[in-house]
Amino acid sequence: MPPLPPSIILAKHLNDRDNAADNKISNKVNRHLQILISLRVKQLLLTSLATISITVVADTPSDNRLSAIHSRSAAFPAINRDADTALQGDGYGFVNDNDSLLDNLRKISEEGTALEGRSRGILVLPGDESTLVSELENAANGKTSFAAGGHFALLSKNKNWIVVGGAEFNGSGRFFYDEDDATRLRFATVLGLFSFGELQSSINVNALWTNYLGLNYRYTNGSMPDTRIGMTAKIQNISVIERRISIADYDEDKLFDRTRDVENYLQLNADIGLEHQINQWIVGIDLRDIYQQEMIGPEGTRYQQRSHISTNINYTADWGSLRLDVDITPEKGFGELTSRKTYELSTLLPLNAKMDLLLGYQWLDSDTDSDLPTAGLRYRLGEQLRIEVQFSYAGTREFGGGASLQLPL
Repeated sequence: MPPLPPSIILAKHLNDRDNAADNKISNKVNRHLQILISLRVKQLLLTSLATISITVVADTPSDNRLSAIHSRSAAFPAINRDADTALQGDGYGFVNDNDSLLDNLRKISEEGTALEGRSRGILVLPGDESTLVSELENAANGKTSFAAGGHFALLSKNKNWIVVGGAEFNGSGRFFYDEDDATRLRFATVLGLFSFGELQSSINVNALWTNYLGLNYRYTNGSMPDTRIGMTAKIQNISVIERRISIADYDEDKLFDRTRDVENYLQLNADIGLEHQINQWIVGIDLRDIYQQEMIGPEGTRYQQRSHISTNINYTADWGSLRLDVDITPEKGFGELTSRKTYELSTLLPLNAKMDLLLGYQWLDSDTDSDLPTAGLRYRLGEQLRIEVQFSYAGTREFGGGASLQLPL
């Protein structure tokens, strides 16, 4: 094949060089377009997230939620400039029957009544008492507890005083098995005469029932605008309940009856709280019941009322909030009511502009109570409307719940 003329070779070389230059320019353009598109997508995503964060924001620890004032005296804003008159109310209940004491007591009552009935018809034979003895032994040292209560808060327009009140009941019962009851039962069946009332096993009950009415006031010093001090002055009645119920007289309605075996103590008292804000953080400390008093139950057991000190840390961000509550001093026990300290971590996550998800977990330093997870929902609308429900569950025999409603008037 003859060689190509120089002119053709030169033209081909120039054409290849131009194609390479075009490809290089095209590659640069494509690369710059990809970078530009990627940056634009990231910008759109960040803008969307920022928009969501601005639109969907959870309640902050210092917002207009009156329910917080019952446990934190400085929780509500110190100056109520724009808030309307509002009324808040809540209620809760919790039961711990992990020892199945309530079921065991019911079985004992039913078996004892049936055995006594057969005895009257002279149908009791030796050995018939074995089921009742087994039920008594099975219930020995079993314990059950129950807590319930409710609060209210009334906020007047353009006034920084909040009327507060509430009732709290906390009770516990333990079954004491008298081992001589087995001998009494066997002797009675031999004679063919059995009376349920002859048994000495019993349920011991201790409970505290507090009712209070007070005024809450918050104060901020101009030189320390980020620090808020709150005080609740109150008059309260503490009912010390102590009773012994024989197994023959057992009835569930008598277990935590608030109208019998009661000693009442009326007192003036106060709670004090302090909260300080540092950017997105709020740190607080609360002292409940400054005045301390010794009280004596109907059976002579002494209850020493102690001031309760707790602290809390709140962190608020666009995505929600975190809160840590810690008992510095324990909740004082009384008889079967054991002392305990609580450590709780909770979070508030906005689901949309009006609905928040509540999640929490309690670690309980207690001889009888289990650690407790909590979940709930909060609906909010405007400055004052708040609807909240929560449920706590540690097992089929240890659970509770509560609800709170706040309405503008």
